Amino acid sequence: MQSVPAPFGLTRPTTAFVVSLLATFAVVLALAGIADAPSPARHTAHVYRGLIGGVPLQSAHCVQWNAGSAQERDNVAAALAYSVGGSTPYGNGTTLTSSQAHGLFDRACASPIAQHWLLYELYIRAAGFRSYAPR
Repeated sequence: MQSVPAPFGLTRPTTAFVVSLLATFAVVLALAGIADAPSPARHTAHVYRGLIGGVPLQSAHCVQWNAGSAQERDNVAAALAYSVGGSTPYGNGTTLTSSQAHGLFDRACASPIAQHWLLYELYIRAAGFRSYAPR
């Protein structure tokens, strides 16, 4: 059996990188739309329009979490829960509680090697492993 060449000369590792890059870009765009997206009245208080450590949430790393105030940290946890927990064609997304989000970021961001990890990436990966519980 003869193998078929990858489209556009892409190899398997390159294809995986491109898919990963596109997924990350989609998450960034989704988080960027938080401030502009209309929201139901019950979620209005959770829309985060500020910064953490002087940086917008879409590009905030552990460095900003560690430097952020308690209010900024609370706002980040609420904004991520609102964004990640939004409706999808398959139901609402799973989220972390505020205390779980704080614990996750406090533990992960304490490591010196984690200082440039993106907060939203940590959050969505952790939330993906949480069991879904209807609200």
